[in-house]
Amino acid sequence: MSGPVRTLLLLHVFPSFARGGQQMRLAAISAKGGERFRHRVVSLDGDLSARSAFAPDAATFEAFAVRKSKWLSIANLAAFRRLIRESKADILCTYNFGAIEAAIANRFGSEIAHIHYEDGFGPDETIERQKRRRILARRFALQKSFVVAPSRGLERAAREVWRLNPDRVRYIPNGVDFRRFGALRRDRAEGAPIVVGAVGALRPEKNFERLVSAFSAAGAADARLTIYGDGPERSALAALAAATSDRVLLPGATAAPARAYADFDIFALSSDTEQAPLTVLEAMASGLPVVAPNIGDIAGMVSEENRAFLTPPGDEAALAAAIKRLVSDPALRRRAGEANATRAREAFALEPAIAAHEALFLEAARERA
Repeated sequence: MSGPVRTLLLLHVFPSFARGGQQMRLAAISAKGGERFRHRVVSLDGDLSARSAFAPDAATFEAFAVRKSKWLSIANLAAFRRLIRESKADILCTYNFGAIEAAIANRFGSEIAHIHYEDGFGPDETIERQKRRRILARRFALQKSFVVAPSRGLERAAREVWRLNPDRVRYIPNGVDFRRFGALRRDRAEGAPIVVGAVGALRPEKNFERLVSAFSAAGAADARLTIYGDGPERSALAALAAATSDRVLLPGATAAPARAYADFDIFALSSDTEQAPLTVLEAMASGLPVVAPNIGDIAGMVSEENRAFLTPPGDEAALAAAIKRLVSDPALRRRAGEANATRAREAFALEPAIAAHEALFLEAARERA
């Protein structure tokens, strides 16, 4: 007869714990893990706003101050080594390049089991145009780590560009909770404007200024654009909206994204750096057509009916044309939205995604036992 299962402590190092896809994925994982896993989250920029998405007692949260540096900071490495050692964690989880110093500190310090998550890039990189210094840093820091990619493009980058051990690179696509995002229905009053909507942090890489400009260029007098989110680009975005259209709303961040999607008729994305955005899956599960640049895995995520509304990266005119076409055709919106909901349900269920992450936690822990 086997004894009780040992609870594993996971230490998560995020560059920021503002609300985003990585943070919402961890919230879903923590809600399902029960007593098998405990989670300690540290935010390097002090932003812990995503904690509101977590169930009570699902994790602990704290700010962890480090020095900003152009490359590596000896002081930061020492601080991360102390954090890892004193945490007594079983597994270190790091997120994107902004946490690479923690990965390096672990490799040349306590070296506990390590899982690194890569979900995309900042405004100065794309998957085709990566900085060599960062490529070499990943190659150096992550050779002994498990690396999780939610898109095939990132999986290829990890294996072919960063040259990591292919046996330690894992493709785990994101999943979406249909009970949450498929439950609400739009209740459109007759004559109400068509709502083009977006959800995301107002950061440079999200390029919401392009979306505001494209919406204005679409000239859809019977539509409005609503962007839920907050961040450093808010002032610039508000100024652009005021100068180009009186039909752009910036209500701030939302703690009820399912309700936000239920208020939309069309979901729009304008970033060129996304790989497998969780917001696209949430919009699909909510029965929405998606307008977005054809980047990352998005073409493989959306339904065949929706692919006509994916536009060349950086092509603002094409983005405007796709918005205008969907605004003007309710039957087209309905067909694409229904097909997206079916596609999301068949290919991106939440439970298999969570099970894959939990299986990796256990594998990583066993390897270092």
